[in-house]
Amino acid sequence: MLRGLAFAAVVALASAATCQSPQHSATTFSTTDSFFHFQTSFIAEFSLQCANKVKDAPYYAVVNGEKTYQVAYSDDTNKYQVSFALDHDKASAQTFNIDVYDEDTFATYSNAQRNGQDTSSAKPLFTIPLYHPGLNKKYPISCETFAVLAALGGIYYAFYLKSEATA
Repeated sequence: MLRGLAFAAVVALASAATCQSPQHSATTFSTTDSFFHFQTSFIAEFSLQCANKVKDAPYYAVVNGEKTYQVAYSDDTNKYQVSFALDHDKASAQTFNIDVYDEDTFATYSNAQRNGQDTSSAKPLFTIPLYHPGLNKKYPISCETFAVLAALGGIYYAFYLKSEATA
């Protein structure tokens, strides 16, 4: 009887950590300036509501089925965040799919991946698409701005020469 009660308590605790009927809203950001940065940074921030009101559960993110990150939680904003950086040559214009897993489904995912099996049996809670438009490889000053500055410099120099000649 005591073993049965202990088993029921463990099952109840395990199911309480699983987010049921997740509702999320996400915002994403990526750097596009390659002139001032050594790498391209990507950030996905999301809020999550579970039907069973799970709190402080760990979540994991898998980006494009390749790289795994632990999801950070902010008490200040009550939001979760995933961030990662790539070298500029790997950050071409594309949509990154960020699959978010709870602890149970992530364990299934990582076991399948480790054993070389198909990972599609582990369904993510939801997927966040992060669109990256590519890198802007332009200089920080446009050609038009440079032309205006050069013209102003020429005008200043002309007035300087005129004042020197009349003095």
